[in-house]
Amino acid sequence: MKFPKITIAYLCALTVLSCGKDNLGQGEIKSVEIQKEIDEEEIQADEIDAGTDTESELDEILESQKNNQEENPSPGDTSASVPEMGCFTKGGSAEEIGLKTWCWEDSTIPEYSNKKGVLFSDGQLKVDSECYEKQVSVEDGQIKFSLNPTYPAVEDWCSRDFNMRAEISTQPWKVNHSKGTEEWFGWSYTFGSDYIIDKSNHWLFFQVHPGVVGESPHTELMIIKDGQINGHNAGEIFVINAANGKDYHPTGITPKAGETFNIVVHAVWGDTSNGLLQVWINGQSLYNKQVATIYKAYPWGGNAKWGIYKWPWADAEAVALSQNQGISHLETFMGPLRMITRKPGDLDYGKDSYALVSPN
Repeated sequence: MKFPKITIAYLCALTVLSCGKDNLGQGEIKSVEIQKEIDEEEIQADEIDAGTDTESELDEILESQKNNQEENPSPGDTSASVPEMGCFTKGGSAEEIGLKTWCWEDSTIPEYSNKKGVLFSDGQLKVDSECYEKQVSVEDGQIKFSLNPTYPAVEDWCSRDFNMRAEISTQPWKVNHSKGTEEWFGWSYTFGSDYIIDKSNHWLFFQVHPGVVGESPHTELMIIKDGQINGHNAGEIFVINAANGKDYHPTGITPKAGETFNIVVHAVWGDTSNGLLQVWINGQSLYNKQVATIYKAYPWGGNAKWGIYKWPWADAEAVALSQNQGISHLETFMGPLRMITRKPGDLDYGKDSYALVSPN
């Protein structure tokens, strides 16, 4: 579809204004048990009415700009990307079909107390904190995740003894995507200027969870600890596809203080016959497998979450091990988020959309 230049400018202005464990070490068994105990205890029925839409005119503009480039890049070819065009916040619920974008500078996180989280961005996203509400904020156009296990002290309303989670998640919770649903996620993630690798405790900065209490996420990006994976040192990013027999896949990337990474994840939520998981970091294809991406017992795709989930910090001994290394807190930042959801039979289902979600 073609738009006059004045129409595109007007639309843009309106938009901006409106806007597994097989290789684990011995000490890991306890950690896994802790994770399973606390994984997704926050599952709540924050139901939000969410309709299914076709892609908006903004999507068409983005798509047309991409199509003016060379042929769509293959999964291993990341040379093409969306041209610099600013960030457009249009959002969308977890169920909504098409392109959804968040730019953060026009996002406000409401005050809340005596609970684990609060909805924001018109109820399309939710803050999930344990146990201090100020652990997620907006700073300089980015989402800031700041986690200190002992400060401020946990109040009586929280079931935990230490602060251990600072995340945002898609809504409504327990979206339960049907088999064959395809999703693309693209964002940048920055490690704080005082980041220190924790040799004693691992943590996640991205997960997709089926919403089942006691079950691990079926997809994760994890920072490992020493001795967790044979032959790999603490601090390395691992792609984990627990739905595929607890597949732990190394990336060879160990973030340093102040480093920013551009991340793209593509998944088709399915079994071994139609499931797919692909991960790129800084344009490098690091995981590309046609495998099961959902659990047999829970045959659906779940909600995505970003931020810091450091479940070992539920335990006083783990907190002390971090503090003994000089780690008093953990701080990271997330840039604009682009996300696409499609169902079999939808327009553009299966189409390579790396360039539409890749961070500029």
